[in-house]
Amino acid sequence: MNELSFVKCCTICIFLLNMIYSAFAQTKGNYLISGEPIKNGSVNGIGDFAAPSLTGVIIGMAKVNDDDYPDLFLTGDSREPGTYLYHFKKFAEKGEPVFSQGKKIKLPFEETGGQRTAIIQTPSKEIYGFWRFGGKSLKSAIFDKSSNSFGEINNISVSGLPPGLASFGIIKTQQGKYLFLFTVPKPNKVTVKLATDSAYYTPEGYWPNELNEVGIYGAVTSKLDGLTQLEAKPLTSLDQTYYGISGYTSYENNDEQYLICGTRFGNIHAYQVDKENLSATKYVVDKHHIIQRSPSVNGYVAYLKGSANTEGLLVSGEGSIVFYPNTKEKDKNGNLIFADALPLKQESPLLYGGSLVVPSLADWDGDGLVDMISGNSVGKILFFRNIGTNQQPAYQDPIALKAGGVEIHVQPGYREDIQGPHESRWGYVCPVVYDWNSDGLPDILIGDSRGKFMVYLNVGTKQKPVLDVEKSLFVKGLNVHGGWRSTSGVANMAGRDAYVILDTDNQFHLYYKIDAYNVSDGGKLKLTDGSYINGHRRKGGQVGRAKIHIVDWDGDGVKDLLIGTGRGASIPNPTTGLPYNRKKKNEGAAVLFLRNAGTDAEPLFEFPKMMKFKGNDILLGAHECAPTTARIGGDGKMLNLVVGTEYGTYMFYDRKDLSW
Repeated sequence: MNELSFVKCCTICIFLLNMIYSAFAQTKGNYLISGEPIKNGSVNGIGDFAAPSLTGVIIGMAKVNDDDYPDLFLTGDSREPGTYLYHFKKFAEKGEPVFSQGKKIKLPFEETGGQRTAIIQTPSKEIYGFWRFGGKSLKSAIFDKSSNSFGEINNISVSGLPPGLASFGIIKTQQGKYLFLFTVPKPNKVTVKLATDSAYYTPEGYWPNELNEVGIYGAVTSKLDGLTQLEAKPLTSLDQTYYGISGYTSYENNDEQYLICGTRFGNIHAYQVDKENLSATKYVVDKHHIIQRSPSVNGYVAYLKGSANTEGLLVSGEGSIVFYPNTKEKDKNGNLIFADALPLKQESPLLYGGSLVVPSLADWDGDGLVDMISGNSVGKILFFRNIGTNQQPAYQDPIALKAGGVEIHVQPGYREDIQGPHESRWGYVCPVVYDWNSDGLPDILIGDSRGKFMVYLNVGTKQKPVLDVEKSLFVKGLNVHGGWRSTSGVANMAGRDAYVILDTDNQFHLYYKIDAYNVSDGGKLKLTDGSYINGHRRKGGQVGRAKIHIVDWDGDGVKDLLIGTGRGASIPNPTTGLPYNRKKKNEGAAVLFLRNAGTDAEPLFEFPKMMKFKGNDILLGAHECAPTTARIGGDGKMLNLVVGTEYGTYMFYDRKDLSW
């Protein structure tokens, strides 16, 4: 065979393999069902673990099955309460644990999602659950595998604790005793009383109060059966970390035992356990000896160890559950070296993008298929590739996008979040994909928790997009600034690139592009009665939050507004606006339709209407929801609706099922 024939044969083989791969993805299943979350379209049926709520809280592991690996217990939050059991299945290609779909567990009390919980298994294989209901007392019960439920409640009083008990946990020591751990705050003086959703920095830009610090108290018992009393004592000083220790777990290596703690800001602590005492803190570090920082806010931890060589640390937080493989090595300072985080995996999961996801549908990689770009509360921008078709898309596990060669991770830090330093790790990135500099390549424009409006220009090619570093948009030489956690509406209107945000008056404001980094002021948007369109009825941290999508939704040739809201939004005014003032008072984030009764050149919008699915208002959680549209699913011809939820899922709605 000559060289030309060989090249032709290889080309044909690659073409046929791609055809087979695409056909398999198309016939694997319908991942879009109207009124339901989009399913993960992975061809092997394994994808990133989808948390059952805004935050999937790891509460422990225990061997429920008769295999050699522990199974995972998770709880939801107050918005989506529930306790779930996930069975270990196998390790994936990169060593990530794979778990089953969750089974809801019955508890011996009404579950509200506010109870702190810890799970531990005894040498006799009994599985104990512990719950705190506030104050200084715990409740316990034993898990019944046959009924998938916890049995009769036992009450435990805890003495010796100062006020302010937050999280707690339990480990078994190498001496066979049980050590309860309690997170206790350091007393501090409050000099300025703050509203719950607002921040008040000093004129110099400093937070006016002390930053909260916490430490660890402990109580030991030789048995759990019949336990009614615990006496706690300090195990550390009350300055171990800022704001909170989220969870506790134990790791043993030969004759050494470590208490591993996840924290609110992500650092992972490791204390060597000496009988019933703790040494000075060390850390979980990476191969470069830098402290590992969990990718999300808070760190609820559990240690997975089975009969194989692969073992490591599971960490969950808001919008993320990951696995750190253990190298079983230490650095010269005694810190534990763990490999970098891998996404936890699950069988047949929903498509998952973190929490408070904000999708934008577009062909990102130039193959003619509608992909998904999504932001989340963690502050990342994710790319979900479509390997199916536009009528039957199959979205894959997300890939975190980079800008300037570095993974995008927006973090407001100490100063740039309206709600204060304790919110320093929430990025709330809200992207929209649009060819902003008119070079034929899709770019990304964002709003975020900083109230900044930025652009990432695509300097790659259609098939291989590459993002430049973030750059600010400017109006009259000053950077554009407005409502935090907002998606900018971007579209071509009457031959001009229009850009709509919530401004500093919390009103919808129109700008027009001058060039890639500059816009001109087009004024505030108005209703047909001449009034401005306001975004919220409350102040402080409740302003902003609107997710603006510009699209000709009713097909009359003029572009309208679809707006995703939070439960407390009141658009276009505080007294009659939606969704807050709707007739039925059950709260929920909603999608509003504002029809453009004017023109693209001179838009005027009608009073908003609630988007309905099969006659019922679309209500999705509390914080906010994020609409976008594309010709995917259904008959492949009509614009259909996708809405990102606070739980990290993406709801699909076929146009034929929608009304307003």
